[in-house]
Amino acid sequence: MNVNAPHASRERHTLGYAGAVLLLLIIPVKLLRYSSAAGSVAVGVAPSLLGPSGLLFLLLASPGRLSRLTVTRTALLVGAISVGLEFVQLLPRPGILQGVRYTFDVLDVLATLAAVGVSSVIAKVVLGGQRVAGEAG
Repeated sequence: MNVNAPHASRERHTLGYAGAVLLLLIIPVKLLRYSSAAGSVAVGVAPSLLGPSGLLFLLLASPGRLSRLTVTRTALLVGAISVGLEFVQLLPRPGILQGVRYTFDVLDVLATLAAVGVSSVIAKVVLGGQRVAGEAG
């Protein structure tokens, strides 16, 4: 019987809640970007910081198949998905989507990579001495 099981569950729930909050914070940031003259770089790259971090935390908290991956592997998966989504914006859009304004910026890619790196370190600290599948520690 694992004595640390309830504690581990609480840590994973905390990651899940943090991930959900980070993803939901994208909405007010997007509204702030379009509703005011706040076109600063921080507001511009905020979704690229919040999205990958939230996704990583949610995947680490989920009880599904991906929860068996190590934190590092999950971070690599989230990084690949997030950077891929940044580069998809360069593709031509068909039909009705031609009128939708997407912006590609190298700062968004760098922010995405930084977010994945920082959030993976945070996840390792939060999970602490827990033995995550495949990782010693």
